[in-house]
Amino acid sequence: MVALVGCDALANTDYVGQPLFTLEGTLAVPATAAEDHVGGLALLWQDSAGAGGPGAASTSVPVAIEFPSKFRAAVPVPPPEVARWRFADADVELAEGYVVVVADAAAPVPDPRGTDRVHVLVYATADVEAGTLAADYLGGPISAGYHLRRFAVAPAAAAAQAELIERCVASGAMRTACVARRAYRLGPIADDDRLRIAVTSP
Repeated sequence: MVALVGCDALANTDYVGQPLFTLEGTLAVPATAAEDHVGGLALLWQDSAGAGGPGAASTSVPVAIEFPSKFRAAVPVPPPEVARWRFADADVELAEGYVVVVADAAAPVPDPRGTDRVHVLVYATADVEAGTLAADYLGGPISAGYHLRRFAVAPAAAAAQAELIERCVASGAMRTACVARRAYRLGPIADDDRLRIAVTSP
């Protein structure tokens, strides 16, 4: 078991607190990739204002990897402030993170080597109530804290995504780019569902 602690100031090697959320899953590592191609895991936070997509902010995650395939990652703190955003109809702040394998957990800019294409890690600063735009966005109400959601391509924008498209356009981005970036839906999935990350060779 190899312990890997990441690059952003998420937690250092002295961190002994209880994780707020735990991610477990498998790594699909091609035969052409060596163990050092997997330096750790990172969360790439979604850009809520423009068309940049995941990577508006990033944090590394303390993770234990048992080669060739298993991992267990602890998320010990909430998302950074810069990754949080909210809809106008509620005071709940949200953050939306995508789990990626990185080549070097100490690098200031993540070098993604694979991602889970089904799961999204979301965070809410308070309970998300049914009937709100936040609930529409997340595919239903959730309690405060971290949860997994299912990612699915959806060309037709729901109400919440439509609001974010207009926010994106207002930032100066092209409408076509904003619409393309928001062509998905989030939906319910078990918080203990196992992730599967396909690692790519450099």
